Order: sequence, then structure tokens, then C-alpha cells
Amino acid sequence: MKRVAAFSLALALMGLAAPLASADSAGRHPGALLIYTIFDSARGAGTIISVTNVSQDTSVDAHFIYIDADDNWREFNRFEPLTPRDEFTIRASTHVAGAKRGFLYVIAEDLDLDKRDPNALNYLIGDEIVVDSRGNFLYALDAIPFCAKAPFNGNEDEYLDFNDEEFFKVSDKMYVSSFLGQTTHGGTVNLTTTLIFVAMVGSSDFETRLDLLPYNNAEAESSAPWAFRCWDAVRLLEIDGYFHDNFLRTTFNWDDRNTGIPWTSGWIEIDGDEAVDVIGNEPKIEDPPFVGAMVQALGSYATGHLLHESAADNVTNGRLEF
Repeated sequence: MKRVAAFSLALALMGLAAPLASADSAGRHPGALLIYTIFDSARGAGTIISVTNVSQDTSVDAHFIYIDADDNWREFNRFEPLTPRDEFTIRASTHVAGAKRGFLYVIAEDLDLDKRDPNALNYLIGDEIVVDSRGNFLYALDAIPFCAKAPFNGNEDEYLDFNDEEFFKVSDKMYVSSFLGQTTHGGTVNLTTTLIFVAMVGSSDFETRLDLLPYNNAEAESSAPWAFRCWDAVRLLEIDGYFHDNFLRTTFNWDDRNTGIPWTSGWIEIDGDEAVDVIGNEPKIEDPPFVGAMVQALGSYATGHLLHESAADNVTNGRLEF
């Protein structure tokens, strides 16, 4: 009975998950680039990656670029051909052997070009499923699509630029539509929320600094800074004790209307403050763009969704290494 009750609560959590965010102001649609905010092939975990070519008449070469956060941002490249209307699904550990964790992006490239130079092949959609060591599904996330403007990477540099010339711009402000008060009671089922961030500043040498502005359900505002390099998956309570359920109940005014759930709630505005080159070779980037996702877990059950972006805060200095 306890497991049935926990599963019912997990289903309730899934119902609270926000709609998926768009990749640009035009809405979510096939793109020439897909960003998968997490892959995990460490012991006890796994990620199933899917990508689909929706074109009726154009073949593409799907260029998989895995960035391993646990090995000094080491890059692993794989290529998979996709004929028209083709779909490809693979476990990340099959592409990248060993315990790896980080993020992934897939670029549509032209099969007929000898150097595999990218063109604006806006035909890709995709998603991922994170599983445990026994193959049980934990949660799923859509890939974030970005449309290219033909042809992209025209300057043939080492970056994909999100500047409205190669790709649409990226926002430097994201939103968590809702979070639940975190619980850490010993011996009981705990509720934990993890935020996943991917920096769009062009190099793992940069430390991206974010300002988090959380609000509880009575509009009481707080603040919490967070900094990361390239990619991060961090629990809310690692960022600040503000997110603990007991703290929210006792420290701020809390709207205690009967909601039918046993947790407090709130939402978060996340703003890119600055990105600083920790090596010291590049100038500081103001308002650094980023993308992200959120995973909520109740015991062994979890659900995930992308963060929402602010269409009014798109900037022009977004880039990825290529």
C-alpha cells in the first residue's frame, strides 16, 4: 500500500509539471541543432537518446557531440546517417563507453559534403529518457531545437553562433514555473528538485554566474547566486536552504490555503549575470545565455521538463564550440 500511495503522489507531481519551453519566439519546431540537457552513463544510470529526421526527401548526417563534465569537458563525436523520415535511438553508453555525465548536442549535416560542413537542415526533432541500472524509466525530456539560417557556420570558425545570423538568439533569463518545498526527513520518502544548466558561452573556460530569484506562493522574494562551468546538475538545497519546506512554512508569509498537497510551493526567475573566463584569456561576458531543465523526484519516482525562456531577454552572444 505504501508503494501505491507513493506512486499516486508521483503521478500528481507529473501533473504539476509545466509545459515544455520553446527554443525561440516562433515556438518549438524541427531544427538543425538539438540540445539534450543531460546524458548519464554512470553506474546505476543510463540515457536513451532519440533523434528523428522529419524531411520527406533530404538525408542528413546526425553529428552527435557528447560533452563529459566528469572528465574536464572531454568531447566525444559520433556520426549517424538519417535517410528521409528516418529515426535513430541509442543508449548513450553505447556511443560513449564508461561512466560519463554531461550534456549532448546533435547537428544536422549534409551527407554529400566531403568535410561534413553544416547546412541549415532544419529537419531534426528528438527526446531522451533517463533510466536506472535495471532499465526502469525515471523521467523523459525533449531535446531543445534551434533553427539555423541558411547557411549556418558561414564564417567557418570553431563556434555555432546564436546571433540571428547563424542561429536564432538564446535567452539569458529562464523561469521555473513552479517548485515544491524540499523535504529531507530521515527515514521517509524525500522530495528533491534538480536544476540542469547548459551554458551557451562558447567555452568550458568560462564560469557562468546566475542570479536566482525565488518567490513563494505569497509573492515573498528571496535571492540566491549560483555559478557553474559549461554544465551543471544541482539540487535546490545545494543552492540555498530557502527551498526547504520547513523554512518556507516558518520564515516567510505563506499562503496556507488548502491545496490538497502536503508541500509549500513557489516559482523561480533565473537571470544570467556574467560569465568570467577562469583561465583569464577572454573578456567577461555580460548577460550570458543558457538553457536548462528541471527534474523533480519523490523517492524512486521522477518527472522532468524544460525551463521556460524569456522571449524579451534574448541576447546576441550565445555560442557553442563546434
